Amino acid sequence: MSDAPALVLLTIAYPFGNRVETFLETEIEVLAERFPRVYVLPSRREPGVRPLPAGAQLVEMGWLRRPSRGAVARALASPEAARAARWTATDGGAGLRAHLRLPRAHLDNLGRNVLKSRELARFVAQRDLDGAVFYDYWFENSTLALALLRDAGTVRTAVCRAHGFDLWDERWRPGVVPFREAKARGLDAVYAVSAAGAAYLEGHSPALRGKVSVQRLGVRDPGQTCPPPRPGEPPLIVTCAGLSAAKHVDLVPEVLAALERPLRWVHLGDGPERARVEAAASRLLGGRVEWELRGHVDNAEVLGLYAGEHVAALLSLSSSEGLPVSMMEAQSYGIPIVARAVGGVPEIVGERTGVLLGAEARPAEAASALGEALEPGRFPPDAVRAEFQRCFNASVNYNGFVDAVLSLRDATLSPN
Repeated sequence: MSDAPALVLLTIAYPFGNRVETFLETEIEVLAERFPRVYVLPSRREPGVRPLPAGAQLVEMGWLRRPSRGAVARALASPEAARAARWTATDGGAGLRAHLRLPRAHLDNLGRNVLKSRELARFVAQRDLDGAVFYDYWFENSTLALALLRDAGTVRTAVCRAHGFDLWDERWRPGVVPFREAKARGLDAVYAVSAAGAAYLEGHSPALRGKVSVQRLGVRDPGQTCPPPRPGEPPLIVTCAGLSAAKHVDLVPEVLAALERPLRWVHLGDGPERARVEAAASRLLGGRVEWELRGHVDNAEVLGLYAGEHVAALLSLSSSEGLPVSMMEAQSYGIPIVARAVGGVPEIVGERTGVLLGAEARPAEAASALGEALEPGRFPPDAVRAEFQRCFNASVNYNGFVDAVLSLRDATLSPN
């Protein structure tokens, strides 16, 4: 294999802010070890900047400022925009019709990506990066711009990941991921974080067949399980998610109330549904269940909870997921999981690690499953951790990802 090239990492906001792409904080440590230079190019600015490892550099591109309407309009009249539109229309018209349901939003998306592609081309030329690996952390970010540059030969290796919101059509109001076919034609590879996501992409985009593979995310090995339960303490149930409608945290109080036993419930995460969740908890839980909505907490606080207290189970009633890092973190401490079978969840919740619910399971079904998970000895922590080691160890997964990318890069640069 040739010497490792530079890496250009395209993100939504990382390292800006403290809430977006928190799981990149683990991956970038491996990227910085394996690539001699890592340039991080976020799409938007948020308050605060997280520290980057040695060898990684934040690059504040001009696209952090909103382009003028005139610039977007001129970009839409370009050959690049015409090429992306033509690719989008090649799926029999369904994708194009879906884009036309919200034409203004999609035209703005297209124009901005054309402008991004031009700015990125200048960045490549200025720093002599045509041989670098270009890696968008998402399938919907700067991905169309990257695909246009790869198609034009400006860059020679262009890949991305695909998680959840960026690949499932039902998460988009017009009913289609923007310009999926155009991105598929330009990229060398798409690495889905779940097998469910990979199958979905290949089934919905003919241009991606043969380009999609699975490269899972991972979390650090804490080297321990949760402490054992203390005699007489009520079991602690944790939920860890944003308080959005799709997460259905407002149903958790009904689940816990149905168990009719003393419990503790701690929710980690915040969002627009907080008032609804508080109202449901106040109405249903009474004095039998102690509960706390901690709001947004740093990842260190999440892991500190798992390391310092016996968590009996992680509960998720989400109706839409990729392959949740929150579940990987719980599993790394030997915590069983009770969750609906949506997205990639069946790839982490199995007979040795928890109880898998139907995708539309009602609270009564979830209560029964949670009761099973709370049975003493039902899910030995060491057995749960063994599954984490097999599937979601960060060091193993991220080094494997880099190996795959470098092998692909060598193949794309080969004269044959």
